[in-house]
Amino acid sequence: MDHSHHDHGMDMPDGGGCGGGHMMVFHASVKAQILFQGWETTNALQLFGSAMAIFVAGVLYEGFKYYRETLFEKAALAATAESQVNIAKNENGARSCHTKRTVTYTMFSSGHIYQTVLYFIQAWVSYILMLVFMTYNVWLCLALALGLAVGYFLFGWRRTTAIDNGECCM
Repeated sequence: MDHSHHDHGMDMPDGGGCGGGHMMVFHASVKAQILFQGWETTNALQLFGSAMAIFVAGVLYEGFKYYRETLFEKAALAATAESQVNIAKNENGARSCHTKRTVTYTMFSSGHIYQTVLYFIQAWVSYILMLVFMTYNVWLCLALALGLAVGYFLFGWRRTTAIDNGECCM
């Protein structure tokens, strides 16, 4: 019996296969299936085009996160009339004023519903991008990481908060 056509490299130790030939290790192959059955690359030009699309998606993802934060900050500025002003002494003993802006949404307010929809989109996109990374294709992973870094470079310097509480996977 001739088994030369069988790809033993994709078998798992327990005898089960990975199905579909998806590599579970980092690789630099130009052949990749990305997210959908129809999005496949078979040559370097297709892989480069896909990597560019993924790079742009990473940049846009960071821009979307900044947009969500900006909307929240605008709501906080609008709540200035309801803000609490805290009077405290600084290190030199002088009095200083710190304004603490709080945004209070009710569960069914339009602002909270809109932020929830935007958060859903952000979470969905972050998981999609995670699945792109899980192709384990070095070029696609690099394109995604660079896209996220460039997006952070373009939008991150404008951030007004140091802690990002809106992260799911990325």
